[in-house]
Amino acid sequence: MSVLEDNTEENMDSQDWERDEPQCCSEDSATSPLEPGQSPASVTSACTGPKVKVNEPQKFIIFDRDQKVLVLDSGILKAVPNKSYIRPETFHVLASPSAPASEEKGSPIFLAVSKGELCLCCEKPKGKRYPSLQLKKKKLMSLASLKEAARQGYVFYKSQVGSRHFLESAAHQGWFICTSCNLREPVGVTNKTGIWKHTEFSFVKV
Repeated sequence: MSVLEDNTEENMDSQDWERDEPQCCSEDSATSPLEPGQSPASVTSACTGPKVKVNEPQKFIIFDRDQKVLVLDSGILKAVPNKSYIRPETFHVLASPSAPASEEKGSPIFLAVSKGELCLCCEKPKGKRYPSLQLKKKKLMSLASLKEAARQGYVFYKSQVGSRHFLESAAHQGWFICTSCNLREPVGVTNKTGIWKHTEFSFVKV
């Protein structure tokens, strides 16, 4: 996922993510809250995370299931091993006014990096079969003022199972923000679960 101007396309779509499988992964499937092939949507109703305050963004560092930390590398959001010399990206999280929280879906939020100047957006690029995750140059605090149709791609439902969170696209339901077992691959979205894609995240407040 790389930085894009608003209304531009990204050159990597979710189909590209599904092509190559790594040879190994540090994931312990025995401790997974999901069975292989089980949809996160089927378990998110078990426990919904706390609502995010509307008036001011909260700041978090995000880890995936392998305890890789999310970083911004040359305008691309990636998951890398958490080393002492790594500087994790701070995520700005703001409640979205576009939809109410629900037990099934969780809390609707906006996500941004780079001091709230780059917003995460899930859209289907023109001519592509699948949606992709993009970073768009738009201020986080300006999203609430967009018309609902323009705002929808920036909304993610944040739900919680145990201590982990899922981030489902509001515009493309069933598609979740994910990382890969392969190191330094861009963060993307997937509609599949299993040992190669991580859709569970830990949020550590800054």
